[in-house]
Amino acid sequence: MRSRELALLQAQRWARILNAWAASLLNLLPPRLAFLILFSFEIGQLRGRRLLERAYQVHVASLLAKKPDQHFAGSLRWCFPVQSAELLVRIGANREAYDLVVQDRLAARSPDLANMMVRSLFELGEFDKAYRLTSQLSLRSGSELECHLAFLKGMIEIIAGSEAGAIESMSVACRGVPDYMRPHQNMASRPAQNYRPNPLDFACGSAGRLFDLCNFTGQRVTHVGRGDLGIRLFARALAAQSELRKATPAVSAEVSHLLGRLGIPLDQLRILPEEWTAQIGHLGMLDILFRMRDLGWWAGKPLIVARPNLVANRTFFRLFERFADVVVIGETVSQAVGEELLSLQRWYGMNFNVFQLPNGEIVPWQEAGALAIVQWEKEVRGHPLRDEYDRIFGAMPKVQDDFRRMRESWGMNPDDWYVCLHARDASHYSEVDGTGQTHRNSTINTYLDAIRAITGRGGWVIKLGGPNSPRLPSLDRAIDYALSDFRSDLMDICLIRNARAFIGTTSGLTNVAISFGIPSALVNCITTDAQLWNSRVRFALKPVRLADGTMLTQAQLTSTPWRWRLFDACVLRRNGAQPLNNTSDEIRAVTEEVVNPASRHATKADSQRLLSRWDEQLTMPHYYGASTISYYYLCKYEDAFLAPGLTSPPTNVPRAAVPRPLAR
Repeated sequence: MRSRELALLQAQRWARILNAWAASLLNLLPPRLAFLILFSFEIGQLRGRRLLERAYQVHVASLLAKKPDQHFAGSLRWCFPVQSAELLVRIGANREAYDLVVQDRLAARSPDLANMMVRSLFELGEFDKAYRLTSQLSLRSGSELECHLAFLKGMIEIIAGSEAGAIESMSVACRGVPDYMRPHQNMASRPAQNYRPNPLDFACGSAGRLFDLCNFTGQRVTHVGRGDLGIRLFARALAAQSELRKATPAVSAEVSHLLGRLGIPLDQLRILPEEWTAQIGHLGMLDILFRMRDLGWWAGKPLIVARPNLVANRTFFRLFERFADVVVIGETVSQAVGEELLSLQRWYGMNFNVFQLPNGEIVPWQEAGALAIVQWEKEVRGHPLRDEYDRIFGAMPKVQDDFRRMRESWGMNPDDWYVCLHARDASHYSEVDGTGQTHRNSTINTYLDAIRAITGRGGWVIKLGGPNSPRLPSLDRAIDYALSDFRSDLMDICLIRNARAFIGTTSGLTNVAISFGIPSALVNCITTDAQLWNSRVRFALKPVRLADGTMLTQAQLTSTPWRWRLFDACVLRRNGAQPLNNTSDEIRAVTEEVVNPASRHATKADSQRLLSRWDEQLTMPHYYGASTISYYYLCKYEDAFLAPGLTSPPTNVPRAAVPRPLAR
């Protein structure tokens, strides 16, 4: 069996080499000849042709960057229009493909081609073109492909503001594919296929279809760098929920009994669906949501509805049991009751994407959360989840014994202090470099100077992360806990709770440290969202540079369009921008600013001068919560990062109305 696996790996290796060699040859040929060869491979159904097409995409992108009107299909477009258009889409010649599809009205002739073309236009953010194309389509619940195309058409229509068309398209999609009747707020819920709709899914009607469609589409436009459109769509989902609440839904006897037992009147029910618990960063958001309730920003009786396989960390999740009632599908309630509760989110769900502030304004959820952090600190409140951890696990002898034995096995003395470190990498989500969220990753070697700075002061560094994360080089007093047998949900949280400081980034584990009030040095940060960071955070952003070497300013990073382009690596590359990892000196400096505040070599006047310049660049003063950017980082990049030019007024809250952080 081992020899067969080795032979397969060897064959795959040679296939990649041959494919790269063939792609290099294609790159040397005139574009139309190369296209003809790829087309002949398609007609002959040659194995490996898709890999060759993907490899040729890079050359196509280079050609089109130099000559946007470059054509590839030649006379083949007249003889084989549909097949030519499909190949044009696959190699990334989207403009030529679109012209061919529109001119020859090919979308109506081939649902496969229409699906490919519209999806490609969507990923490029070319929604107007997609709308013109989908207007050629007349879909009536035919094949499964047509139903998927109807849903895609509905997304394009709701972006264009055609609600009637979007509802009609959603109806077509739902009749043929019941999965589209599943309530939706965020893809983190990772829904299984073969959904069986319940009576509430039918009773919600057009408003329910809009709720699901607007939430899904709002998230997808954010993925392709148009989060500015997402805010409007999420707000429409909230409006659809308000419409649904005008009439009380009829629930089953089982759900009615459950709510009665929990003491939750239906009109006070606030469903927190599975996306709130599916990722550890989302659990950190849940902490802020309950702080918002304590601030008087919302009211009601929350009910967390979770699935056992979609709870990111059971230990951290347990800390919420005193803040809300909790049901786990398949454990404490049946599958049917759980699904019915999730369907009730259309009426009574807490929105995951936007939040309505006490003044009635609807803003992105993270912006509201960042504002809440500022207000929370202004009122000098504590850390509720830290208190819960101490109450539950601080009194458990077994937890303390396991923690002590783990430390002793590493050679730590009882009074030794340590810092937790987490660097985001591609292993957790099996990411392909250069796509999706990979621009948030960094290499562990750039953290070594910071590690030595801590161990040189007598501390230890404990690396957190997944079991497949990159190995930490062998260093004195540095522990690769992520690859150890001690790794568990409980120990992850226990280590963070007892750390002197936390080195992290814009990733989920950081939210745990924030919830516990652990001083945090956050580096390699890049974000579309406002951040939920408290005043114990110092941070450094990834410098983002354009092709000419220009560094995007703080104002640009928090303004449309660049703010929204930061979400995706492909979107950034398509717009000629490249995020760069923080350098070793930057990471060390931010770490020392947190671990050893006395190391900050700055006069008060100079520090205030830089921070004032930075404040002026922010489109909203609470964009990074109550945290402060690294002084070292500002000094290093002052001229480029704080360059005058693009500035915008706060998008949501007047500066005078926003409380300032307690201290710098």
